[in-house]
Amino acid sequence: MYKIQTILFPALLLLLNIQSLSSLAATEENYDIKIELAQEQTGKEKTKSSTKITLNEILQKHYQAIGGEEAWQAIETLKFTGSMYTKDATFKTAAVYKRPEMCRLDFQAGRLYFMEAYDGKIPWQMNPGTRNGPKILKGKRANEMIDTCDFEGPLVDHNKKGHKIKYLGREKIEDRWAYLLEVKFKTGNTDTYYLDTETYLPFLVKGNTTIQDQTVNTAINISEYIEIGGILIPFSYEFIVDGNPSTETLKIKTVELNNEMDDDIFKLPKRPQDLR
Repeated sequence: MYKIQTILFPALLLLLNIQSLSSLAATEENYDIKIELAQEQTGKEKTKSSTKITLNEILQKHYQAIGGEEAWQAIETLKFTGSMYTKDATFKTAAVYKRPEMCRLDFQAGRLYFMEAYDGKIPWQMNPGTRNGPKILKGKRANEMIDTCDFEGPLVDHNKKGHKIKYLGREKIEDRWAYLLEVKFKTGNTDTYYLDTETYLPFLVKGNTTIQDQTVNTAINISEYIEIGGILIPFSYEFIVDGNPSTETLKIKTVELNNEMDDDIFKLPKRPQDLR
């Protein structure tokens, strides 16, 4: 599947929300230098906007590259399992999505069990670090969860969904050229997508997110696209978070299409035991 937003950011957020932000701050200076050098290098390669291709053409070619309308509209539900590898732990992950905009993401490491979900009305979270049971998400964090549940991702039918996309031109990242698309979500969040100029597949997403009430810059490297059921799905994600010297990697292991799913699994439970 094309799940840049819908699988990447929640995976990162769920992981980092149960870590200490102070450990990230301790290395922020070194990481900032690394980011600045990377930005300086890529900035030298930046070109003016291409006059040979339009935003609509890029988006149409992208949709075809990931499977096209017929293949995607035939899918009502998606399920993924995989593992998130960090410096200190490995998290088992599972994610389920149901049209039009419901999703749930579960993370487990040993006895720690973390969960976030959106039922189309209420975004909520179950965080073992708080020990307060399920809670409703609010503000920017709630908007991020809502954006996560966009079934095909924000580059498909963006006008219908209320998103705005701006074509920023081309840029060379190491040895590949990219079309830069600035995506402003209906919720107000903004990310920049880097699409390979030959395949029209995203290989990098830059933005920011909220971790323990602080906004941090993020970059996500995407790779290993595999065709399943007529659609193309990235199986590998590498997360870089501002202030964190290490990277986290998410590896998708299984994908299931059109499983039957009850709407109740996405709804805010009244008691923690209702989650099981």
